[in-house]
Amino acid sequence: MDIDNKYFYRVYGLNIDSNIEILEFPKRNEDFKDKDIVTILYGQTPNNILEEIREGKSIHVTKDHVWFHIDHVATYCIENGNTVIVDPCEDCDISLMKVYIMGSVLGFLLLQRESIAIHGGTVVINGNAIIFTGERGAGKSTLTTALVKRGYNFVADDVAALSFDNKIVIEPGFPYHKLCFDALENMYYVKESYSCFHADGKIKYIVPDFHGFSKEKFPLTAICELDMGEVDNVRVEEIRGGEKLNKIIKNIYRTEYIGSMGGMTPKYFKNCIEIAQKAKFYRITRPRDKYTVDDQIEIIESLFKEKTVFKAM
Repeated sequence: MDIDNKYFYRVYGLNIDSNIEILEFPKRNEDFKDKDIVTILYGQTPNNILEEIREGKSIHVTKDHVWFHIDHVATYCIENGNTVIVDPCEDCDISLMKVYIMGSVLGFLLLQRESIAIHGGTVVINGNAIIFTGERGAGKSTLTTALVKRGYNFVADDVAALSFDNKIVIEPGFPYHKLCFDALENMYYVKESYSCFHADGKIKYIVPDFHGFSKEKFPLTAICELDMGEVDNVRVEEIRGGEKLNKIIKNIYRTEYIGSMGGMTPKYFKNCIEIAQKAKFYRITRPRDKYTVDDQIEIIESLFKEKTVFKAM
C-alpha cells in the first residue's frame, strides 16, 4: 500500500483523484483541472467510528456523512459527495476492498451529490441507450454481457449514472462485467482466468471487456426491468403512468438509504419525473430456472430496431 502514488480517473461523470490504484477505472489526463474533484484516499478511521464498530455497528448514514465497515476488508467514510477515506483491515483482501469502492462507495457518492443512478447495465442498440435493471439475481449483468457478445457496445455494467442537461445522458462507467458462475459458464468463459469475490451469497467474477466498452455519453432511450415469474416464455409489457415513476424510483441504486439521507429533494424528484416523461419503460419477465437469454435478446432487438425518439406527456 503506497499512499504517495497518485492516480486520476473519470467514472460516472466524476473526476476522481486517488492514491489507490484501481485498474478497472478509466484514466483521465492528470493535467485536467476542475474545481469539482472527488478524492478517494487511504486514511485512518476516526476514533468515534472505531468505537461504534467495536460495539457491533457496521453502517451509519446521514445526508452528508456515510460510513460502513466490512469485516476483514475495510472501513469506508464518504463525506459531502467529494471525499472518501478508505481504512483497510490488517488482513484485508485488497481486490475485495476495491470492489466495494467500485460499487457501494460510488453509489453513496452519487446519492450525496443528488445524482440519479439506476441499478443496472447500459447497452447501446441501434443508437438507443437502454438500461437493464431489476432485483438482485434478475440477470442484469448476464444480459448486458450477452448483448455485448452480439456486437453491441455497453456504457456501464452495474450502475447507470445519469446527468441532466436538456437531455438525460448516461455517463460511462468502467469496462468490466460482474458475472455469477452460471452466467460465466453459459457464456463459455474459463473461471480460472478471472478474479472473483463473494457478494449476496454468491461468487462473482470480474470479466474485463475493453473492446465492447464505450467511453461516450449516450442519451437515455429506455429502461427495461428484468423479472422472473410463473411464465412459460419470455414476455414483455410496457409500463406507463404512476407505476412507471414508482418503478424508476424503486430501481435507483441504493434507494433504500435515501430516507436516511433526508429523503428526496424537490430537484431529485423532479429529475425522476423527467425520466418518466422522456424514456420508455418495459418489464421483461422470464421463466424461473430456465436459460432464456437468447429469447430475451430477440425481443429486445425487435423493440429497438430503429433509433427511438420518445417524448411522453
